[in-house]
Amino acid sequence: MAIHARHDLERSSLPRYARRRPEFTPCYRIVQEHLSTFVAEREAEGRPLPKYVLEEFEAYLKCGIPAYGFLRLQCETCNQEKIVAFSCKRRGFCPSCCARRQAEAAAHLVENVLPIIPYRQFVLSFPIPLRYWLHSNRLLYAKVHSIVIREIHRCIIGRAQREGIKDPTPGSISFTQRWGSALNLNPHMHVLCPDGVYTRVQGRALFRQADAITDEEVASLVEAIAHRVMRHLQNEGYLSREGDVVTSPLADDLFRDYDAIAQATSSSIAGKIAFGPNAGKYVTRIGSGFGYGEEIPLIKGKRCASVNGFSLHANTAINSLQRDRLSQLIEYVARGPLSNERLQTREDGNVMLQLKSKWADGTSHLLFTPGEFIEKLAALIPPPRSHLVRWAGVFAPNSPYRKEITLRPAAKKGFDFTETEGGAGIRRKNYTWSKMLARVFKIEVLRCDACGGHLRPVCAVTEPDSIRRYLRHMNIDYDPPPRGPPRITQGVFDFDGEDQSLPK
Repeated sequence: MAIHARHDLERSSLPRYARRRPEFTPCYRIVQEHLSTFVAEREAEGRPLPKYVLEEFEAYLKCGIPAYGFLRLQCETCNQEKIVAFSCKRRGFCPSCCARRQAEAAAHLVENVLPIIPYRQFVLSFPIPLRYWLHSNRLLYAKVHSIVIREIHRCIIGRAQREGIKDPTPGSISFTQRWGSALNLNPHMHVLCPDGVYTRVQGRALFRQADAITDEEVASLVEAIAHRVMRHLQNEGYLSREGDVVTSPLADDLFRDYDAIAQATSSSIAGKIAFGPNAGKYVTRIGSGFGYGEEIPLIKGKRCASVNGFSLHANTAINSLQRDRLSQLIEYVARGPLSNERLQTREDGNVMLQLKSKWADGTSHLLFTPGEFIEKLAALIPPPRSHLVRWAGVFAPNSPYRKEITLRPAAKKGFDFTETEGGAGIRRKNYTWSKMLARVFKIEVLRCDACGGHLRPVCAVTEPDSIRRYLRHMNIDYDPPPRGPPRITQGVFDFDGEDQSLPK
């Protein structure tokens, strides 16, 4: 009884649910007002945006807006009702859905998957010429990812064997982050590994912790990764034996068919603007090149080294008792690219983005026109069928260790809509719908504001006529936020002078 009473007290201390208002956030207002202009300009240039980019923006503009559909909740005690608008559940740039996704990933991994052992994070960034290749060619990224994981596992296995451990098996969960703090496209890898290996003793899985990796081992590891990746690129004919770019790998059909997204992503990686009056100008200064063939690893800090444009950081370690810190680390590597707190629209209409930390030259903010800001968002949207999380070693789906070492092998990522406890034979997911909202947003969505009773889901309202009728009855705005019209006109070609499409 005491446990239930404490649980009820904790739930009652949560703030009450208040509908979020995305239409008042800076990012939403910029996209709402200027997306049509950006799309029209690209179409006028003969460079339309691909379908997945348009769908991402359209879904974002509907996220959290009741006029596009909502869930009805009714109190079991006083019959009071309230609504919860649908979210877009996209993985591109939506701040709300990315926040939910990162909290959901952390909760699932820490409470259901990761055994209570120490962990270490490896962060690998790639040379600038390689970033666009990895972004535009899924097969190349898959191959490079395999090389990186294989070399990290080989390093861990070698250290275990030198300590006399027989048949050591490492593991890893890798997260692909696709952006930098300047909204620039920067594909890089965060690899979370047990700080040790698993082996079998009398048929049972046993974890053996390893000593902390040294600076010299990090330098050797990044050198091995760079050597094997560059050798693969040389064998494919993309690089010369001296490390110079010979030819670019064939991009996926998506990037060959849609020049707009190809140009937006390549400019984002280089820190440039792709479209508009500032096309070709730099946003930031970024280095370039694969380095030279005989380059030796440079120790840049504690357990941090770089070579040939590859950079590896392995100084973040978490012991077996720091589960809260492990959850924070997973939230960090699974986070989204944008926060409305760092975004501001100036009086002149331009967009100011605050950097997470000042750069060496003192830069603290970046300035974009609204079209340039939308261009940067478009470049960060993951192409279809792009895997952002990959499992290997003891955590691989087909590993004989997985079911034996994970905390709750039957648990599934995500949340259930139903609020009833699962019975026998029911495969429950990680959280019920309300518990996930309580964990992510620190709100109690199922508590009645009038009497404190329990709210139960009644139905999902999706039909336009039903939406308008119910919202009018509840005195809630039933019209979606208006979109800004395209501010571009297509002129008529004048043979006697220059003519072009001009903004109104």
